[in-house]
Amino acid sequence: MDIENMRAFIAVAENGSISSAAQELHQLQSNMTAKIKKIESEFDTELFYRRPRGMELNEEGKKLYAQFKKIVLLWEETRSMMNQENAVLRIGLMVSKNPPNFNQAMGILYEKYKNLVVTVRTGNTQKIENEIADGMIDIGFLVGKTDAKLLHYKKYGTERLVLVGRNTDKPLNTLLKDENLIISSGNCYYKKVFDQLLEDHHVVRTDFVEIAALESLVSMCQLGMGISLIPESDTVSLGIRDYRVIDHDACELEKFMCYRVNHKITGMEQQLMNMISAAN
Repeated sequence: MDIENMRAFIAVAENGSISSAAQELHQLQSNMTAKIKKIESEFDTELFYRRPRGMELNEEGKKLYAQFKKIVLLWEETRSMMNQENAVLRIGLMVSKNPPNFNQAMGILYEKYKNLVVTVRTGNTQKIENEIADGMIDIGFLVGKTDAKLLHYKKYGTERLVLVGRNTDKPLNTLLKDENLIISSGNCYYKKVFDQLLEDHHVVRTDFVEIAALESLVSMCQLGMGISLIPESDTVSLGIRDYRVIDHDACELEKFMCYRVNHKITGMEQQLMNMISAAN
C-alpha cells in the first residue's frame, strides 16, 4: 500500500469530497478517484457512502481511516528521523486561543526532539496570514481566513461561540446596547463577531473593554460587569454552567491550518498538524 494513496484516502475522508481533496493535495481529480478505487479494490469493499453532495466514510471506512492516520503519523516520524531535518517549528497562533490538543502535541514533539527550537508568533487571522506569506513563519492555526492567494488552507474543525454573563436571558438587542462588551483585545477574532452582531441589531458601540487574561474576563462577566463571547468548548474547564447559545452564523467559526503554497511541509510539521487535526 503506497503512502500517497493513504494520504489521498485521508484527505477525501476529511474533506468529504474528491474535488476538495484533490485541490488540497494539488492533484488531478481523476488521479484521486483512481487512488480511492484502488484502495477499495485492495480491501474488496466500499469504504464511502457516495452522496449527491459529497462522500462520507462508512463503518469499514472509519476503521481504515483510523489505521491510516496511525501509519501516516509513524511515516512522518520516520521521515523526520531519516532526513535529519532541522528540529525547527515556526508557528502562528491566534491571540484568543490555541488549537485543542496543542500543548499535548508540543509536549510529544519536545520529548521526541530534544533540540527542538520553536518560534511562535501571535496575532489576528490576517496578521498571521501576512507573516506566513512573508516567510516569517511557516504554518499557522487560524480562526477564519481571508483566502490569500499565496496560502493554502486546510479546515480542521469548527468552533461555536457562546455568550457569557449574569443577565444573558435578556433580549440580545438590550444586552448589546446596555452591557459592557468585554473582549481579549481589539484584534481578536471574537471582536469581529461582536461587530457583526451589533451591525445586525443596528447598535453602534466602540467602547469595548479589553481584558487579556481569559480567567479575569470570565470572572468579570460572572460578577455581572459585562458580557463576552467565548468558545463553548472552554465552558467546562472554566466552570461555566450557564451561557447563551446565539443562533447566528457569525458565532459558528471555521478553524484552518495554513501554510505557503510553495512551502514543503516537513515531517515534524506534518506530525503537529496530524495531532491537532486528530483532536477535532
